[in-house]
Amino acid sequence: MRTPRLTTVCALALMGCASAGGFDKLYPGMTAAQVAETMGRGPTQAEPFAEGWAAWYYGEDRCVLMRDDKLVGKSVTEERAALNTPVISVRDTVRAQCLPPGLAGKSAHQQEIDTPFGTIKGNIDPATLSTRSKRLVTPEETPKPAEAQAPAPTP
Repeated sequence: MRTPRLTTVCALALMGCASAGGFDKLYPGMTAAQVAETMGRGPTQAEPFAEGWAAWYYGEDRCVLMRDDKLVGKSVTEERAALNTPVISVRDTVRAQCLPPGLAGKSAHQQEIDTPFGTIKGNIDPATLSTRSKRLVTPEETPKPAEAQAPAPTP
């Protein structure tokens, strides 16, 4: 009976360590001081923008968008499993990104394919992946070398 209790206590402790702190308690209109107090610390990275905008990042997976020291919005990393089998799994991840309106940033989108042979990371285009796998299964025919022709006799 001790093992299930110990397992439960360990699981609860790990959930506490992995929690977002006060991130879930943040709401628009909070001041910068209230955000830092709720999170228990300041951001790990801050990125200033024009006109009083700033993005505060808490690790790679959480960010808040501030304007004139007021919370405007927040974002978290989202991970979806598109395919999960014993042999291969595909994860689609959209990283947390906070940008002022009208400012486009680089895509924070990444896919990972885990296989028994390793992991492929990056922005994976399904059409390219399909084409590459077809080439592995049925290689393209290589052109045959042109046969050398004998020069025509000169008169």
